[in-house]
Amino acid sequence: MHLCSTMDPSTNKDKSHRLFYLCKMRYMFNPEHLTTLQAVVEEGTVLAAADRLGITASAVSQQLGRLQRETGQPVMARRGRSLEPTDAAAVLVRMAEQLRDLDESARAELERLRQDVGGTLVVSGFPTAVYGLLAPMAARLQQRHPDLELTVRELAPEESVPAVRRGEVDLAVVHDWTDRHVPLRDRVHVWPVGLDPVDLVAPHDHRLVMREGGVDLEDLDGQVWIDDSPGVFSDWLLSTLESRDVRYRVGAAVDSERGKVALTAGGFGLCLLPRLGREQLPADVVALPLVEAPTRRVLAVHRDSSHGRPAVQAALGIVREVWAEHADLPDVDQVSL
Repeated sequence: MHLCSTMDPSTNKDKSHRLFYLCKMRYMFNPEHLTTLQAVVEEGTVLAAADRLGITASAVSQQLGRLQRETGQPVMARRGRSLEPTDAAAVLVRMAEQLRDLDESARAELERLRQDVGGTLVVSGFPTAVYGLLAPMAARLQQRHPDLELTVRELAPEESVPAVRRGEVDLAVVHDWTDRHVPLRDRVHVWPVGLDPVDLVAPHDHRLVMREGGVDLEDLDGQVWIDDSPGVFSDWLLSTLESRDVRYRVGAAVDSERGKVALTAGGFGLCLLPRLGREQLPADVVALPLVEAPTRRVLAVHRDSSHGRPAVQAALGIVREVWAEHADLPDVDQVSL
């Protein structure tokens, strides 16, 4: 009898034996089919999984059917109009994650054998991080490591972290808030980058009261605001104004920085802008610090299994290097995890 067919990895602590066992599982179950199953489980529907994977819904159903025949038991069960994973699906999804981790660990070891940083690397970030961090990082990374094939993607934090876990992104720059931490799921490693305070932007000829620490919202009674679409900035602004009985009117809902600045410059109202990635403001507006301002925690996230990849460490090091050059941004030592 073949050694692999009798081996139980849970009772064998030898890493090489576990590697062999998982490789045997890789042979038994097509990794592509396991990835498809995982997509269906995470997305909740065949159509959403097909959209994520870039294949047809029919192809997804066919792959699920093959897995079901190979396992001899259902992997998805219909509950009304929705599909729910079975216990067999949970086993196979765990296997898919183990295989991805194994592949990542092997890639890390192979990359460490190189004389220079090489291979491929996919980095993502939210819009102002792309402008303020990833653009200069990409230029330096390509200059220092020309053999590295770098791809940069603009993704919101809620998109980046799942993409990291799925293996679609290697290193993501994300943010949450100092008073609203977003729980990150397991199997990812989080590195603090820095803090990004939000400033009040006003016309240059404003008559606002400046107190110790900046402008207090209580002194802004009756102002017109250029707000965001519903979100963290908007929630903080409106809830704070209402809790302090400060009268206000939202005169515009604008998400683009240039649109907000243009309206502010014309004297239409006031707005909030974070410092990271902020373009140079025109002479007819000024940025003023706020008392107890909302502040973003900027974090870098990668899979646990990619910790040893030289490319990931090189990119992370340059991201922190670029951040340190921003004199107006609090450094990494002030970020709590």
